[in-house]
Amino acid sequence: MAPKRLSRLQRRILAWLDQEERRTRGTMAASHQALVQAMGADKGNLSHSLANLEAKGLMRVNRTPGGKAESVELIPARQRLVKL
Repeated sequence: MAPKRLSRLQRRILAWLDQEERRTRGTMAASHQALVQAMGADKGNLSHSLANLEAKGLMRVNRTPGGKAESVELIPARQRLVKL
């Protein structure tokens, strides 16, 4: 399988999610709002990058019943592959 091409922002998102996973020891998903604040990127650009990462099967966006992004997390089977 060929490596997935990732933008700089996508690599930063994955690195941040990996760091949050280690910090919380996998007990909770990272807040979407905390990710937005940590990245300091335009929310629209960040949402597009999250959608691409989710489509590539690297992470998951958990949503409220209304469809609003609530939390984000690495997909467990992919966590060991994310070494940035």
